[in-house]
Amino acid sequence: MEVDVKSVIFLVLFILIGVVLLSPIAHYVNIVTTPTIKVGNTTQANPQYVGSSNVTLVDLVPLFYILVLIVVPAVIAYKMYRD
Repeated sequence: MEVDVKSVIFLVLFILIGVVLLSPIAHYVNIVTTPTIKVGNTTQANPQYVGSSNVTLVDLVPLFYILVLIVVPAVIAYKMYRD
């Protein structure tokens, strides 16, 4: 069985970059789904808040991001194994 080095390097980089970007994505989702922010000693309305009806959908972004991080390497690994 031959191993395509380019595909293995792509998989490693894809997973590495994906894991590194997971934290900023989750943090930004947390920011846009929080209705108020704390500025000093006061609490103010968050100007980036997506609204109560959209919070559920936006909260799913990290979940789908993780699914992509799992599915894409699995499909590529399956294709490498099949060939």
